[in-house]
Amino acid sequence: ISHSPIYMMGTEKHPIVISSSDSSANAITVLQAQGKSELKHVVFSHLNTLDYKGWVLTGAVNFYESDVLISDCSIENNHCEDALNIIRSDFHVTRSHFKHIFADAFDSDFCTGMLDYTSFEYVGNDAIDFSTSQIQIEYCEINNINDKGISGGEGSTLWVKNTNISHCNIGAASKDLSMVELVDVNIANCYY
Repeated sequence: ISHSPIYMMGTEKHPIVISSSDSSANAITVLQAQGKSELKHVVFSHLNTLDYKGWVLTGAVNFYESDVLISDCSIENNHCEDALNIIRSDFHVTRSHFKHIFADAFDSDFCTGMLDYTSFEYVGNDAIDFSTSQIQIEYCEINNINDKGISGGEGSTLWVKNTNISHCNIGAASKDLSMVELVDVNIANCYY
C-alpha cells in the first residue's frame, strides 16, 4: 500500500516483474497519492487482491484517487475480481496487455481517462468495464471475452474509435443512462 505516487521504470529488454509463484500475493494499491504515478515496462502476474485486517479490494493493481500513466505493461494470470481497478482518478493506459484474466480485466469507476493501443485476451468476465466515467478508447484489440468486450454503466460516456472486438458474449454494452459511441469499430463473432 502506497500513499505516495509510485514510479516503476523498466525497459523492453529488462521489464520489472511483480509475480507470485504460488498466487498468494496481495495486490498493489496506491491510495490518495498527491501526484501522478508512472509505470512503464512492468509485468504483473499471478497476483491476488488486497485482504488486510478485514479491508478487501477487488483488484490486483489498484489506484484510488491517484492519477496514473501506465505504458507498455502487462497484467496476466490474476486471481481476483479485477486485474486493474482505478477509482476517482485520471489515467492513461497505453500499449499494454491484459491476458488470462480471472474476471474483469480493467474496471474503472468515477474516472476520466484514455485507453489506447492495448489488447485484451482470454478474459473471464468483461474486458473493459467503466462506471460513471468519461473515457476515450482507441486502437484496442479485444478477443475471447466471456462477457462484455466494452461496458459503459452508471451514466458513463465512452468514445470508442478504431477498435476490434471479437469472440465475446456481448461486443459492446451501454446501460444505466450511459452513452457508448462507436466509430470505425469492428465487432465480429459475438453472440450479441
